[in-house]
Order: sequence, then structure tokens, then C-alpha cells
Amino acid sequence: MENVHPMIQQIVNQRINQVTADELYQQAVQFGIPISKDQAARVAGRVHGKNINLFDSAGQKTLRQILVEELGQNMAERLNRRFEELMAKYQ
Repeated sequence: MENVHPMIQQIVNQRINQVTADELYQQAVQFGIPISKDQAARVAGRVHGKNINLFDSAGQKTLRQILVEELGQNMAERLNRRFEELMAKYQ
């Protein structure tokens, strides 16, 4: 993922760090990811304003830990694969 254009990285990081519960839930529904509104609210609350950089290992680890704690190991792995698939399109 290090080959993703810096502008794309900035946009993705900004979106994850400013996401609202409703936006996160709507995106999950759009991509067929089964989470509840309550789960979306907890995840959004934990990432909002944290300045997580999804393109470095520390940021990925932080987000993965949040997802594991809020959604479970299987869902965290599924979301990680989906993110990698999306970012592969921008390399």
C-alpha cells in the first residue's frame, strides 16, 4: 500500500478520522458488511479524531485492534481484506 498516491492517502486518512456513526453504517450497508448501528457508533467514536494513518503499520495495528474489540476477529480480518482490495485499485 505504500505505492498509493499521497493525495489518496490523505483523503482516506481524513475520512476515517472524521467518520460519523451514520456514515460508517451507511458505508457498511453499501458494501454488504453486517454491522449494527450500535457497532458503527462505537467504532466511529473510537477512531474519530485519533489521526490514524491507515498507510503505516502503527495506524493499521491501531485500527485493527479497535475493529477486533468492537466487531470480532473474523470481521476485522474481512474488513482488512476489503481495504487492501480497494487500495490495490489506486496503486
